[in-house]
Amino acid sequence: MSAMTPAFRQMVKTNSRELFRDGKTAFFTLVFPLLFLAMFLGLGTLTAGSSYRMAVISTSEQKAPIDNLEKVDGFHVEMWKKAEPPRTGDLAGYDAIVSVTATSATVVIDSGKFGALKNLRSALSDSGISEAHMNFTTPEGGAPFDPLKAALPTGLLMALMSIAFFGTATPLIALRARGTLRLLGTTPLSRMTFVLAQAPVRLALVAAQLVILGVVAVWMDFLPPAGTLRLMGTGLLGAVMLFAFGYLIASRMRNAEVVNGLLGLLMPLVLFSSGLFLPMDMLPSIAETISNALPTTYLVDALNHDLNAAASAHSLTTDWLILLAGAAIFGGLAARLFRWDQGEER
Repeated sequence: MSAMTPAFRQMVKTNSRELFRDGKTAFFTLVFPLLFLAMFLGLGTLTAGSSYRMAVISTSEQKAPIDNLEKVDGFHVEMWKKAEPPRTGDLAGYDAIVSVTATSATVVIDSGKFGALKNLRSALSDSGISEAHMNFTTPEGGAPFDPLKAALPTGLLMALMSIAFFGTATPLIALRARGTLRLLGTTPLSRMTFVLAQAPVRLALVAAQLVILGVVAVWMDFLPPAGTLRLMGTGLLGAVMLFAFGYLIASRMRNAEVVNGLLGLLMPLVLFSSGLFLPMDMLPSIAETISNALPTTYLVDALNHDLNAAASAHSLTTDWLILLAGAAIFGGLAARLFRWDQGEER
């Protein structure tokens, strides 16, 4: 083992330099996910400055939610004055109707007024109502689209896929195309040492992405500070699973341009099939069946436990077990299929 240590350390240094040497790889690995996250956060911030008219249904004892809602710029708050409650699906001319009790809140909001969601959550949270006891729906009964909440799991999944695909699979395929892997195959360097040496710098990048997302989530009141540890665990498990898939893709391929095109097509398909943009119950049943067969769906579900609890469909234990199973299957196949050169004999 000690004889392998210098080789391992040298390969770690070499892989670190190689990862950042190519401008395209560095862009898709580091910059692109952050731009994607910034785009969603900017959309949510820009839409938050509009004017909203809302009614509050509350008992006379519940003054704090009303006072906090009235303090928000752009919120025009009125008490619900009718004797009967609003009819299901009818906002009665308001942009939102907020029903509050001592420990919970139900908000029915126009689906086009998602810019009010963050300030609504913040005002209700300041009133002592935890987010777990807030229920946001549209008049049709669906979940309102929240670009800020959608940005966090989407941005993290984009970051993980970018590092696994463009920062792992693509460089390995390029090394094979240039003949570098064939030369390494003539040395005493083992495949396992070579593959494991890819991990440290990439896991460090994942950790940095998770820290950034965790800070943003805590700052925006989407995640308590204590929840960041569980989010880190989910992110690292997801990264290992996606890295294993990246190694599997790179195990035989030698045309990086073709693979980049396929991966560029795969990423939006994964995002849509994971329920990030559209609830799966809005899609044909075949789409839900396919989604349930993809481990990335369970990665998104695990992220939602901390970032968007209302959207999670499985227990966190189930999600983590499937991520571990996916990592084991992809990693096992990658180890068996990996070749230094496409024409290498077993």
